[in-house]
Amino acid sequence: MDFASIRDMIAKIEGVLNVKVVNENDELVEVHILANSLRAPKQIVRDIESALLAAFDYRIDRKIISIAQIQTEDNDPIRRVRYSGIDFKTEGSALECSVRLTHDGEEYEEPVTLVKTVANAKRIVAEAAIKTIEKILGQAYLFSVEDVISSASRNITYITVIVSMVIDDREELMIGSAIVKNDINEAIAKAALDAVNRRIQRGV
Repeated sequence: MDFASIRDMIAKIEGVLNVKVVNENDELVEVHILANSLRAPKQIVRDIESALLAAFDYRIDRKIISIAQIQTEDNDPIRRVRYSGIDFKTEGSALECSVRLTHDGEEYEEPVTLVKTVANAKRIVAEAAIKTIEKILGQAYLFSVEDVISSASRNITYITVIVSMVIDDREELMIGSAIVKNDINEAIAKAALDAVNRRIQRGV
């Protein structure tokens, strides 16, 4: 097992300041995290679980993860972006999607067009949500959708969206999730929002 790669992956997760992993006999036995106070420890643990499962197909035992939090300069409350709706349009082999988002009382959308494939049918929703957030922030090419994962547990289907961004030459992973209730596309959009919402007030 490549423990250095696992450590580097965890270090990219939002809120994580430093990571130490302890292994014995090629097994991961302890993960110690120093984090800021912007996110709840449960959120960080959930992101670690999702990231390692998606990147390494490794299911970590959350009991071996310990998190120590410290105060940082960024402690302002988050003005969240909220999901308003979604529109699809198909023209030939092209699929266009717009995710409508509300922020500070205003509604925004930024259409995205991709080739109509099975994989893109899910990815385009996350891309449209992220592009609309970039429009809200006034910063293009800020985020990148790394993956959209559909999972099931105890008859519950949920979506995980992994988004990356680069801050001061350091790549950071942000992971969001949402339960599929009636519409999988709505869940994808909300999972993308969950991944990046904590960055909104800070203007990234």
